[in-house]
Amino acid sequence: MFGLIIGIDKYKSDNIRNLRDCKGDTHDMVDCLSYKYHIRPSHFLYLADERATHSAIINAFQHHLIENNSIEYGDAIVIFYTGHGGRAVAPKGWIAGDHNVKTLCPHDEPTVGHDGKKFFGIPDRMIGGLLRMLSHTKGNNIVCVV
Repeated sequence: MFGLIIGIDKYKSDNIRNLRDCKGDTHDMVDCLSYKYHIRPSHFLYLADERATHSAIINAFQHHLIENNSIEYGDAIVIFYTGHGGRAVAPKGWIAGDHNVKTLCPHDEPTVGHDGKKFFGIPDRMIGGLLRMLSHTKGNNIVCVV
C-alpha cells in the first residue's frame, strides 16, 4: 500500500481561516496504517501546512504516485486530504452547472501562475485527471478520502 497524506491547518493567506486538527487527522491515519496494518511509513508521502503547496501536491501525485516504480499495477493506494475546499469561477470554455468548479485549497492559495495571474485552489477536474493517469498506470485500487 502506498499513499499521499495531506493535512492543512495553517494557510498563508489572511483571507483563509486556519483550521484545527487536520494535521492531527493525518497523523492518526498514518499511525493507523503504520501500526495497525504494518504499512511502511516510507510508502506514504506526508504534506502538511507550508509543505502542502499547490505545486507540492501536484508534484506528489506525479512523482510519488504516478511515476513511482515501487508501486506495482494493482497495489492499494490511499489519498487522504484534510483542509479547506473551495469554489472558483470556471475558466472560459469549461462546462460547470453553477459556473463554478470545486477545489482543494493548498497552503499557498491563491497561487500566482507563470503568466502572473492568480488562480485559486486545485480544481476538481485537475484532481480527476491526475486520478485517471494514476489508475491508468497503477490500476484502480485507489481510495480517496477528502
